Formats: sequence, structure tokens, C-alpha cells
Amino acid sequence: MFYDADKVMFSAGAVVFDQAGQRVLTVVDRRGAKPTVYFPKGRIEAGEVQEDAARREVEEETGVVCRLWPKMMGMEVRDSPAIGKTKVIYWYAASLVSIGVQRLEGHEMFTASWVSIDEAPHVLSFEQDKQLLGICRAYIEQEGYDHQTSPQPSSEI
Repeated sequence: MFYDADKVMFSAGAVVFDQAGQRVLTVVDRRGAKPTVYFPKGRIEAGEVQEDAARREVEEETGVVCRLWPKMMGMEVRDSPAIGKTKVIYWYAASLVSIGVQRLEGHEMFTASWVSIDEAPHVLSFEQDKQLLGICRAYIEQEGYDHQTSPQPSSEI
């Protein structure tokens, strides 16, 4: 399939796990009638590599500094009629390093929240995010989980 470059937006994001590997970081967007819950992600800036964009977007949207795991978890292509573009999203898994300050842009109105990995499939708003979580969990089972020495986050950031 061919995509016109002017009609494609490249983004990157991450599924961030807490120190114990028992919770994942989500973004809760409360702009609509019903909150939308998803993993942090955002546009790759000019000259930026996708891994740097994933880390930057997680930190800006949630205040969480993370360390990406060595393998990209997947790539998602979705049509976004609201902006008239096709989004290509590079997805990573990551571990919590530290918690800092959330730096939202003017139009962004959401909070960050930690959700147990068992509860997450029931909370996430998008089927693709649920599939991504399944891929990450399978990777953990196959490769193991790299524990961090950083403090446990609270349920709300």
C-alpha cells in the first residue's frame, strides 16, 4: 500500500512497567463524555529518532522517565480521520527509572495513572493497546523482567 508523505504522521510510545513489573503506566484523557485510557505516545519531531521520541513523549505526558527495553514491541498503522492522516506508531516496552514533572502542551488535558497488568485490558480504551500489552506480557514471560531499583509509584502521578 502506498501512502502520500503529506498524509502520514509518525509517532512513538511505550508501555512502561513499574519496578515489580506488576503495573503499567496509562494516560487518562478526560476531554470527552467518557474518559479515554491509553498508553503514552506522540509525534516524532524532525530529526528525532523513534526511541528518543518514545522516551520524550512518556516523560512529557506523564512525568515518568523510562528506560526502553532492547526490542521494539511493534508498529501500528491507524487512520486518524480527525486529523486527516494515517498514523504510524512505533511501540516499545520500558521500565520506570524515576518520576518527575508532567509537561503537557496547551491542548492536552489528561492525567497519568498506574494500572495493574491484570486490570489494564479492562481499562484500556483501544483494542490495539490491549493487543500491545499482550505482546509485552508474552515478551516478559519469554525473556524475563528486568527489575529496577527505583521507588514504587503511587496509583496517581
